[in-house]
Amino acid sequence: MKIDNEKSGYVCGPLTELPKREQEKAKLFYSSIAGICKKILGVRAFVPHEHYDPIKNSDYTPWDVDRAERRQVCKRTSILLVAALAPSWGGGIEVEMANRSKIPIILLLQEKKLEKKKISRLLRGNPGVLYTIVYKNEKNALKQLINILKDWKKDCNLMEKMGSY
Repeated sequence: MKIDNEKSGYVCGPLTELPKREQEKAKLFYSSIAGICKKILGVRAFVPHEHYDPIKNSDYTPWDVDRAERRQVCKRTSILLVAALAPSWGGGIEVEMANRSKIPIILLLQEKKLEKKKISRLLRGNPGVLYTIVYKNEKNALKQLINILKDWKKDCNLMEKMGSY
């Protein structure tokens, strides 16, 4: 797969059903993931809440959001980064959109939730999942993500040179 400079990563994770305090913490984590994409891939990842926050952007209808995010995932995304912090209907839809569009997926899974079997096997078994990061804390997750994105970028560059993307 070629890394298209017009495309970016897409950060996927729960927000709507999280308690307010957890929402703010999640937003910071998602923004950190986007920043790492900028550092490694040269393009900041798309973070949905920065564009379609249900409070700040309440004038968007559900259909507006679906159309815009579907276009973003299916046409403008090079890699989907899933922070599986809690169950998420929207996140599950985004994962399957990426899979159907042949966009590779990286899962970021909290070790304690995985040990307690609190992360869907359906999500973890999705055929689009290229890498799974299991982490103890967010700092550890971001460190692993840096290494994985570097490896993925190298692999993409190699495939491009070989003409097999």
